[in-house]
Amino acid sequence: MKKLLLGLLLCMTFVVGAQPLPLNDFVKFGDYLDIQLSPDGLHMLARLRTNNRVVLVVVRAADGEIVGGITPNNNDIIHTASWVSNERYVYEFAEKQVYNEAPIPQGELYAGNIDGSLGKLLYGYRASDQGTGSRINYKSDDRASQDILNVLEHDPDNILIIEYPWSKDGQYWYDARTKQPDISLLNIYTGKKKKLETLPYGGARAIATNTGEVKFISWKDEQNVSHAAYREKQDQPWKSLKEAFNIETALIPFAMSDDGNKAYFVGDVGDKEVQTVYELNLHTGEYLQLFDGMQTDIVDWIYDAKTRAPVVALSYPSKHQYHYSSATSQTAEVHKMLATAFEGQEVLIKGTSHDGNFILFRVSSDINPGEYYVFDYKNKDAKFLWANRSWIDPQQMRPMQTVQFKTSDGLVINGYLTMPLQKETTQKVPLVVMLHGGPRARDYWGYDNEVQMFANNGYAVLQVNFRGSSGYGDVFTHAGNQLWGSKIIDDVLQATHWATENTAIDGAKMCVYGASFGGYAALMAAVKEPGLFKCAIGYAGIYDLNYMYTESDISDLWGGPAYLEDALGHDQQQLNDFSPINHVDKITAAVMLIHGEKDRRVRVINAEKMAEKLTAKGKKVTSMNFGLSAHGVYDEKSKLKLYEALIEFLNSHIAPAKS
Repeated sequence: MKKLLLGLLLCMTFVVGAQPLPLNDFVKFGDYLDIQLSPDGLHMLARLRTNNRVVLVVVRAADGEIVGGITPNNNDIIHTASWVSNERYVYEFAEKQVYNEAPIPQGELYAGNIDGSLGKLLYGYRASDQGTGSRINYKSDDRASQDILNVLEHDPDNILIIEYPWSKDGQYWYDARTKQPDISLLNIYTGKKKKLETLPYGGARAIATNTGEVKFISWKDEQNVSHAAYREKQDQPWKSLKEAFNIETALIPFAMSDDGNKAYFVGDVGDKEVQTVYELNLHTGEYLQLFDGMQTDIVDWIYDAKTRAPVVALSYPSKHQYHYSSATSQTAEVHKMLATAFEGQEVLIKGTSHDGNFILFRVSSDINPGEYYVFDYKNKDAKFLWANRSWIDPQQMRPMQTVQFKTSDGLVINGYLTMPLQKETTQKVPLVVMLHGGPRARDYWGYDNEVQMFANNGYAVLQVNFRGSSGYGDVFTHAGNQLWGSKIIDDVLQATHWATENTAIDGAKMCVYGASFGGYAALMAAVKEPGLFKCAIGYAGIYDLNYMYTESDISDLWGGPAYLEDALGHDQQQLNDFSPINHVDKITAAVMLIHGEKDRRVRVINAEKMAEKLTAKGKKVTSMNFGLSAHGVYDEKSKLKLYEALIEFLNSHIAPAKS
């Protein structure tokens, strides 16, 4: 394994170019999007981007030969794909629409065999047999989205699905997840469907055994509170976890063991209420915490190949941290081996054959966009498959440093700092403070196209996981509630000062940039400390918080009004005070506003009204609207146009010193 890693490193180019790379290198979509191993480990199913299309290819694992696949028509893409047996797979298209640049999934499910035979539209609004001349209609026109609950390994013809009926808004149908879902059997050869039951709660999720018994459901009520319930048999009523197992802790089920005797849940632990994983024995009612030692939420896990129990988990206090359960597991043993061989990079097992002998895994880091390998357990040998974004040379990317500081009110804030190439470590460089959306989201250590694009063009990048971010426990997340324009912005400003005082940042050359909530925070930071930033860039940003209630689809979502009440509140004076549109007279930074005209989450009226106010005050504003973009630009040509303008704007205000 170490020889393999050394060989790969020796093959890499170590020459760092003095000139910036083409912007298109950071704009282009990844070429290998995801890969899945067949149950017997003999084939792989990969979504591959080529010629501006996402196609599906079937690859023979033994020699890497492409033996089958699907190429969509027009500008459609393969949206999802998964194995349902050793020979058969199912997939979904996302279709290009005239009114939106991003392809949109239609809820339809198709199937095919490795050899290209028995292709079939199984499910969706165009799946009906009517019009074929037959009086017998086995399939229906389903205006719904479906998820596979279980592939039912012992039933070669059927899979278990959950169906989410669509809602209609004018002439458009959409998946609002507010209606009660159905549980159905779906034949993977004919598309014949048998409805088994309707779940009692809108948008509910279900967990089923390998024999198709739905044992657990979870849902959120209109107040955005999560619930879970259990039943032993289908003809029995649903019971809360307290009723069924005397469990007081709020747990949400996500999987069951291969034998159906145990269930797995996410739930909080400790004073910070960080997320971990629990195991429940259905026979004894005993439940235990599988992983410990977390400083931050567990956000991903790896299942044992044979028992389907989570045996490896990942959290991100700064870089990735692995946690191993106490269970004896070949999968965990292999992961430890791989983590040692690829030390310093993140290793995720993405799939295993049923016998555990073949393991598909992905390796990535802050400078590596991701590589796929297959590990042969018997021979203890790893074979390189593909590199995502194969045109990126990791040696030309810049490492992401972890940073931490304490705020004036004693809260510990984490983040990341990426420095451009410097002649000397003391050379002062301009800074882009790049703020994430949400705010209930977070930045992670890992490869980021935007970060590397800025660094490659001579800019340092500071990312701040301010209070209100997710991933650091519920207490930290809720610490940002109704403090959008005060404490959260204070965290951003204090992080910026920390960077100027402790690193080689040129405090006279700084710009703040963000998307969605990050766009809001960027403009609000420019309001709160005028003169700190030479420029502020808002991308799909909210600039009047009142629009969150009147000009956003959040209020139409299940639990949306409750979220707004929790996160923002209804104090009218505070909403006005926390809205940058009401403080344009304080902004001294040059402003750039970027927005998609099809954005339903944050409507373009935000950018339009903000630009009007700035212009009325005699302040210069650079505006870029994209007619077919929604909440973010999707199309590569549009992205290239956006980033060319972004770099030009930065260069005109905080350009790096010429070398």
